[in-house]
Amino acid sequence: MKKAIVYYSYSGNTKSIVDMIKEKVDVDIFEIKPKEPYSNDYDEVVDLGQEEVNSNTLREIEDININLDSYDTIIFATLV
Repeated sequence: MKKAIVYYSYSGNTKSIVDMIKEKVDVDIFEIKPKEPYSNDYDEVVDLGQEEVNSNTLREIEDININLDSYDTIIFATLV
């Protein structure tokens, strides 16, 4: 069975967890990255996130070049 993890990590915590999983399980990893990166200021990111949710705005992401049909299991990961 072919597995993939698709994840987003603002602070690096999710990436650390995904890397630990990768050490134990045969899995391909794909990172979601916004085309326009978020600020390093956490409060600013929270405010912007609220604005995006309230205005139903979706941030564009970079292409991750994954063929979902190639995988039996796909896990999506992020922390909120």
